[in-house]
Amino acid sequence: MIAVALPAAALVLLAALVYIVLVTPIALRVTRIEAPVADLATALEGYTIAVLSDLHYGGTIAPSRLIAHAVHLANDASPDLTVILGDYALSHTKLRALSHRLYEWALPRMTAALQQLRARDGVIAILGNHDYDYDPAKVVAWLESTGARVLVNDCIVVERGDAKLGIGGVDDWTHGRLDPDGGCSALASDIPRVILSHNPDGALELTPSARADLVLAGHTHGGQIVLPFIGAPSRHCTVCDASSASGWITRSPVPLYVTTGVGVVLPLRISCPAEVLVVRLVRA
Repeated sequence: MIAVALPAAALVLLAALVYIVLVTPIALRVTRIEAPVADLATALEGYTIAVLSDLHYGGTIAPSRLIAHAVHLANDASPDLTVILGDYALSHTKLRALSHRLYEWALPRMTAALQQLRARDGVIAILGNHDYDYDPAKVVAWLESTGARVLVNDCIVVERGDAKLGIGGVDDWTHGRLDPDGGCSALASDIPRVILSHNPDGALELTPSARADLVLAGHTHGGQIVLPFIGAPSRHCTVCDASSASGWITRSPVPLYVTTGVGVVLPLRISCPAEVLVVRLVRA
């Protein structure tokens, strides 16, 4: 009986391993949330933002299929704006030569897919820490070749008649120089704004006077592994704890939502699905 049970248990463990390594990292879901924004004009009620983060091309099997699927899901939401929150390929800070080769291999393979992104007000992108392991200037040039506008401590203003909404994008918290005004210092204080920060800890760097009605971030991958009673042991940021590696972050001084992202560095997800996030702004 024991001799029979051991092979059966081994098969179950093997099947579970195959599932969490080969299946869950590419099982994309769509997560929809509503975010209340003070002073949001009626004309901007329901403004929709599709969020893609941490593409990490090459971290999963069939990476081209994963990116194409993410683009399809984002477009299917018919967003007013699509944003990409950095970390486009694989890298390691201490392995610059390898990081360079991985990025040179990955970026061209994503170009055609990202060029298919469609949103009424276009595509906005920011930089993440892995992009600095390669070359941020080259990543910016590549993103622009896909049709995205890159914000590095800068902002755009979306207009619907007289109604305005600021979209700010800050530099990476660990590798760049983050603007404490969220890139939106030139905007009047009565204009509501959404701030994009690759690292959730960017929310901690914003000055109290910097208006941030909503901060959208990635970087944590949701922890990739979320365990019962323990949560996410790995988050790589301060503002997120084991119980909040993704979703609404209650420890943040400003409204902060962290997405689990599209890709992974290690091909492993447990109780932490990859996602395309769709944010609908509503009047507070």
